[in-house]
Amino acid sequence: MTAWRPATHEIDPLLEAVTNTARATILPAASINIRPPSADGIRSQQLRDGRELRLKLSTHCLGQEQRGPRAVLVYALKGSVVVDNSTGYGVTGRAVLDVTTRAFLDVSCQLKQVGPVTP
Repeated sequence: MTAWRPATHEIDPLLEAVTNTARATILPAASINIRPPSADGIRSQQLRDGRELRLKLSTHCLGQEQRGPRAVLVYALKGSVVVDNSTGYGVTGRAVLDVTTRAFLDVSCQLKQVGPVTP
């Protein structure tokens, strides 16, 4: 079993928002402090550093696996993010959810800058 350790660096606010949105997309009850998506599935929020963010994420359950003694569900994440109506990012990632406790064991997201966004 891995022991808990405190963070060694500050989490990037953009990556933190994307990761939290991924959790809320998979398990809506986890959407603490995250507004529900609009009718078109886009979530808007303001980052703690003041930047405006618009996200659209989709998830796909890849299936159930066994991780040690735990049964887990593995999800693939895909989507896009626009920051301050100017910079776009593509999002990919994975999430692992414990079947019994419904706790996220891992959520990892990668952001790839795709360039400026024109309105």
